[in-house]
Amino acid sequence: MRSHYFVLLALAIGAISMLFTDTATAGGKWKMQGVFVEGCSCNAPCACELTGDVEMGCQGVGALELNGGSYMGADLKGAKIAYAGVPGQWVRTYVDAKSDKQREAAMEFAKGYFKDWGTMEASKAAKIDIMGKDGKYTVKVDDGKIFALETEPVLGGDGKTPVTHTNTKSKLSPIFKQAKTMSCTFQDGERKFELKSSNSYFNDKVKSEGMLE
Repeated sequence: MRSHYFVLLALAIGAISMLFTDTATAGGKWKMQGVFVEGCSCNAPCACELTGDVEMGCQGVGALELNGGSYMGADLKGAKIAYAGVPGQWVRTYVDAKSDKQREAAMEFAKGYFKDWGTMEASKAAKIDIMGKDGKYTVKVDDGKIFALETEPVLGGDGKTPVTHTNTKSKLSPIFKQAKTMSCTFQDGERKFELKSSNSYFNDKVKSEGMLE
């Protein structure tokens, strides 16, 4: 009788273990589709995103507006994610979402994706606006109270289309188009910095997927 009890207990533990493993594995897969723009303090082109070699003292902000995607079983269409930080030191993330479920999924993705950038100091809900096209963008978080970014495209040899970087180290956006940060102000609590006439990247056709550990 006792042996029968232990067999049943072992089977139950095994089933629970498989359930948690499947949930964790399913929750780790992400898909993203939309518009991405960022600006940083480095001279163009910044190596952080292109090669993964973090430039000391690089300060930056960025935002992603999703017209498709998923994470943790939630549809991320319509969600917006923004971040600010100093790679290798600290990062803060912000999420604008249509529902509690979408907000939770977007926050968990942001925290998981940016965790290697530095200490995750905060992840909070915020109003995010991304306006413009073709490299000329205005990005505002909380109507510019947290950050406001203005960019312009950097055109290539044809004088018509932006310089393009392909096969980069970024999992979110392996392709970047070159832009210039015209101006940026960031302030959230004790963290603050300003950017002017420095590097910017954008991708108006982000389409990527991967797994978060």
